[in-house]
Amino acid sequence: MKHLISTLLILFMATSLSWAQVKKAPAYQDTNLTIAYHITPPFIDVENDNLQGPGAWLWNQVNEGLDLNQELQVLSFEQMLVQLEEGTVDICISPLSITSQRLEKFEFSVPFYTTKTTLLTRAVPTWKKSWSFFMSFFSLNFFKALGALCFVILIFGFAVWVFERKHNQEEFGNGLKGLWNGFWWSAVTMTTVGYGDKSPKSLGGRIIALFWMFTAIIIISSFTAGIASSLTTNEMNTNISKTQDLKNKNIATVKNSGTAKWFEDNFFNNVHYYLTIDAALEALEKEEIDYIAYDQPILQHIINTDENNTFECLDFSFNSQFYAMAFSKEIPSDLKKKISLQITKATESLEWKLLLNEYNLIKE
Repeated sequence: MKHLISTLLILFMATSLSWAQVKKAPAYQDTNLTIAYHITPPFIDVENDNLQGPGAWLWNQVNEGLDLNQELQVLSFEQMLVQLEEGTVDICISPLSITSQRLEKFEFSVPFYTTKTTLLTRAVPTWKKSWSFFMSFFSLNFFKALGALCFVILIFGFAVWVFERKHNQEEFGNGLKGLWNGFWWSAVTMTTVGYGDKSPKSLGGRIIALFWMFTAIIIISSFTAGIASSLTTNEMNTNISKTQDLKNKNIATVKNSGTAKWFEDNFFNNVHYYLTIDAALEALEKEEIDYIAYDQPILQHIINTDENNTFECLDFSFNSQFYAMAFSKEIPSDLKKKISLQITKATESLEWKLLLNEYNLIKE
């Protein structure tokens, strides 16, 4: 009888333990999750039927840590946003910018990358740049800078001539010839050439000369910079220094992107919207638009893989963005937390930093 009771007690305890383990098992372990992605080089790309890039590596780290039952599905950008909202897709592993509009429709993991919006435009051929530089010598800005410089030289040359025309007639003299000699002396002194063919002899002339020697150093530096700027200004690139300058430009971006949301929030009404970045690039090549505004790493990847040097990025950025993975609102909260934890662990690793460096995603 004692053996029977002991056996029943052992069976009861084993059954209770098994039941407790089943009860504690996460619900998502038995669920087949639909994992969506869209091709977003350099973060996610496909090579030999395998996902490549930092985004793919990051999801592999998450999956290794949680051992999820998953079914991968490739979608277009628009399809992915719609299906996330509908709940037919559980998780999107492609980088999505966190916006308030998207947070109303689905949820996000912790951010794993920060970036900004930049501008892509058509590259200017070398011969065209050289011709533009040559023609700058005949531009209004160049003649303005050169005229202003000559005017300052003339002022000091005239001042010295006023003092020297009576005391030093041999070197300066009277009339227009003397005025020209004063201008010549002023120019030679400013440029520190120092021919020594003309030099002031009077007290007043030497005081003017002393003052001019010191101030000319500052003046020539400023005017030289102004002239150099007028020669090297690229009208396409340098006339954008703030976001308000974009309102007068023929600009485009991808529909429903984080950049598109920024344009809408800041009341830009002249923006062209395209369904894909490839469609926008085609419009840029056809000169239907002048700029594409989009995420910096994606546009930089286009430049890096552009063998024909068709495009170039401008040294101008705005609109900070935070990349994260997106969750359907149907996903259990404990799973979202665990995925975010795995992402944080992965992005803290040296391997992640090396991977970003490999794909030129390290921000300087």
